[in-house]
Amino acid sequence: MNDSLQFEYADGNGNRYTITRSALSYIPVKPEESSSGTYSGGSPTSITITSGEFQRISDVLMKAVDNPASHSSNRVMMSGTISMINKSNKKQIILAPGTVELQHIEATLKEFITN
Repeated sequence: MNDSLQFEYADGNGNRYTITRSALSYIPVKPEESSSGTYSGGSPTSITITSGEFQRISDVLMKAVDNPASHSSNRVMMSGTISMINKSNKKQIILAPGTVELQHIEATLKEFITN
């Protein structure tokens, strides 16, 4: 795998996650940024992760990337986006709301952030 590869994930509420080989950061939506004006994604968090943890997260994300049946052509409410970024380019896919892949990604990321 490309050593410079990193991921960004945005969930259906607009909360963002940045995943590098050594860190996982959670950047939540603030009430003033939310469509309702009241939703809060909580507190920002940044943790150190091991190469094995990065691989686990990467595998979950890539499973979704590699399954076009879970993709959507439009960003709609409750959809998610995965961005794969390396030195030379950025590729982004949209995951349709309610897909198994989207649910698995969000459960995996929340597991890391809440532990």
